[in-house]
Amino acid sequence: MEQNERLSLPLLQRGDPGAVAVMMEDCGDRLLRAAFFLCRDRSQAQDLVQETFCRAIPALKDFRGDSLLYTWLYSVMRHLFISQARRQRPVFSLARLSEMADDSPGPDGRAEEESDRDCMAEVLATLPAKHREILLLRFGEEMKLNEIAELLGIAPGTVKSRLHQALKCVRRKMPVDWHPAPGHEEAYEM
Repeated sequence: MEQNERLSLPLLQRGDPGAVAVMMEDCGDRLLRAAFFLCRDRSQAQDLVQETFCRAIPALKDFRGDSLLYTWLYSVMRHLFISQARRQRPVFSLARLSEMADDSPGPDGRAEEESDRDCMAEVLATLPAKHREILLLRFGEEMKLNEIAELLGIAPGTVKSRLHQALKCVRRKMPVDWHPAPGHEEAYEM
């Protein structure tokens, strides 16, 4: 993906409709998931992604390619989200996170998974936006701490601290028998 972005960058910067369509197709779903995680409302997330593309496409001529295209688009989306949040304090539904869930398991595991998702959605809804965002970038986007720090313009130690606080809060609020998915032992890996 990284190589394809570099190859299409000149076409994107010239405003080639085909290259723009490929960019939107390649990055749209990831941006929508990230926007939903930030907004917790499907309609607002769709509007945010649409506005992101509306702002980013004319600005592509200024994109230097120092980062991945998705990272740059996420940054544009994040700034739009913060600007909108400052202008108005939206009311979010606490149970909408489960709407974006991928395929569920067979009938036997479906009820338990839905219960876990609902519980996690309620816990995530109680976190400050800066902690939800760190969790999204670390676990949803699988970014390393240094990458998150660069994207957000904060120190790696701040990222580590926010991640620690977010995970501590999630563990405290989740049921006693809940354990994070295997494979996330490297949460603090730089």
